[in-house]
Amino acid sequence: MVFITTIRHAIQQRSRMFLPTPIHLPRESRSKSQPLLQDAAIIHSVEHGFPQLLPTGFRVLTKLKSLIRNEMNNVGGQELCLSAVGRKTIWEISDRWNLMHEELFKFKDHDEEYCLSPTHEEAITKLVSSVCKSLPRSNYPLLVYQITWKYRNERNYRHGLLRTKEFLMKDLYSFHRDEECARVVYDQVCDAYERIFKKLELNCFKVPADSGLMGGSLNHEFLAVSPVGEDTLLVCPECNRGSLKNKAQCEHTQKIEQRAIEIGHCFLLGDRYTKAFNAIEGSSDIAVDKKPLVMGCYGIGVTRLMAATVEILTPKDSDDIHWPRRIVPYQVAILPPKKGSPEEANGNEKTLGRLLNLSNTEWFVDDRTELTIGYRLKDCQKMGIPIVIAFGKRATKQNLCEIIDVYNNRTEYLDYEDTLKFIQDYYSAFC
Repeated sequence: MVFITTIRHAIQQRSRMFLPTPIHLPRESRSKSQPLLQDAAIIHSVEHGFPQLLPTGFRVLTKLKSLIRNEMNNVGGQELCLSAVGRKTIWEISDRWNLMHEELFKFKDHDEEYCLSPTHEEAITKLVSSVCKSLPRSNYPLLVYQITWKYRNERNYRHGLLRTKEFLMKDLYSFHRDEECARVVYDQVCDAYERIFKKLELNCFKVPADSGLMGGSLNHEFLAVSPVGEDTLLVCPECNRGSLKNKAQCEHTQKIEQRAIEIGHCFLLGDRYTKAFNAIEGSSDIAVDKKPLVMGCYGIGVTRLMAATVEILTPKDSDDIHWPRRIVPYQVAILPPKKGSPEEANGNEKTLGRLLNLSNTEWFVDDRTELTIGYRLKDCQKMGIPIVIAFGKRATKQNLCEIIDVYNNRTEYLDYEDTLKFIQDYYSAFC
């Protein structure tokens, strides 16, 4: 098919995509996502807890970051970027240098000691404390966030991206002049989290939780049911509310115990860090009014969330990834006829050519026409591509497109205009 080579730059070609054959698939894993992501060349490996995302996986991650970023911006968050390196002297102020001793990657540079930060409460509070005395009151509530790589010396790394030593995390920090304002923003961010998870087609439970080393007076975990989860969730069949053990949220006695993955966590920290770092609201001229700011922090493990969607949405015993439609690596794959087949000779070049000339970064063409359509279709299913347009025998004979709705296991034969409408309608429900 000569025309495929003449439109090389109009649409991504499968033959040019970096999708190396996996060489070290996990032999045994309770995780569904780890072997699926590696087999589909979404990730290369998570050797020793350090993930390697390949271009297709990075596309998914970029879309996931964009979805989260939009929701954080909508609640008033401002994105910044803090250093991954934390100084010992700063971490000693909160006493977490000792409390988190085993979890920190520590190192020395000359006579100074540092760590690779697993979180940034100390760093952001130090930054705010250095400028808050001159900030106008109009800056409050102050919400800042980042989506950056974090590091934890995790001894029990496992399940691919679900528990790693290096992970991408969205962490938002809020600073308030009073507790009342802090609680209002806390509820707003929790609502934003629920919107994020709904857009990712996840049914999650918001449950009260223990604060642990983070401290604070109020916190909630967001849990999604999965057999590979490490949290125990009690679900009430009467009101469909969830809770952790010893933290019942309803009066019904019957509960169903399920495993769940933590996909988000919100904390109202009070003055746990702001008092230690002397981060005070200092715009007032009256000294007695100056008091530590009230602080909140809100985290989502982005790489964990990416894997969790695969764990939860992919059907049991399936070898094919199912993504949330908003973050699929590609929305559509096009499969031209096999080279030398009667379908190529009979041709449907006008319709196929029009599709290939659509300069759409969300589509790709599997131009490996030396392979059968069935083989290439299986590759698309393995990657989690929801819609495949194939030009097989029936489609070519009738001058139609064979539309394969992978996730719903159905096939339709449509002309060019109806094909575009089908795709538009399919994704409009998720955008």
